Amino acid sequence: MTRPTLEVADILRAQGDRFLDRYRSSFGFQQLKAFRAIQRCRTAALGGHRDACLRCGYQAISYNSCRNRHCPKCQAQARERWLQARERELLATTYFHVVFTLPHELNLLALENPRLFYDLLFTASAQTLLEIAVDPKHLGAEIGVISILYTWGQNLLLHPTFTAPFLRADYHRITAIGSALAILSSYP
Repeated sequence: MTRPTLEVADILRAQGDRFLDRYRSSFGFQQLKAFRAIQRCRTAALGGHRDACLRCGYQAISYNSCRNRHCPKCQAQARERWLQARERELLATTYFHVVFTLPHELNLLALENPRLFYDLLFTASAQTLLEIAVDPKHLGAEIGVISILYTWGQNLLLHPTFTAPFLRADYHRITAIGSALAILSSYP
C-alpha cells in the first residue's frame, strides 16, 4: 500500500498547536492525549530504531508508533481484522440503517456539554424509533435499537450523526418507518 499524500498526523503536526490554542477548552483529557499521540506518531519524539537488510546491508531509520487506539495509522490493520471478524458474524440478509443527522446550529451545544447532549440525543432517537415501530400504521411491532454515534464527518468537521442498523425483515413496513421519520423531521 502506498503512503497517502497527506495524513491526519501531517495536519496535526502542521496546524495542531494553532488549533489547540483556539479550541483546547473543548478537549477532554483523553481527547487531548489522543491528539498529542497522533501528532507524535512515527516521529523522532517517540524514538526509533535502525532497520537493516541482511542481504544488501541497506539501513533505514524507523520511528516508533504511538499505538494509540484512535490513531488511524497505528490501528489500520487492527481495524481491518476487527471488521473482517464482524462481517463473518453477519446474518445472510440485507441490512440498512436509519440516520439521524443534527442541524449544524447545534454543534456548539455538542462541544460545550457533550455528555448531556449526546445522552439526550441517544434517548430521543431511540424513543422516536420505538414509538413509530410500535404503531400499527407502520410496523406494529416492538423492536430493539442499536444506535451508533458518529461525531466527525469525513472532512474532520464536527457533524454529530446517529445511525440505527436494521435487518431487512419486512421491507415495505420498514420503508414506512423511514417515511414516517422523514415526515417527522420536516416539522420545525
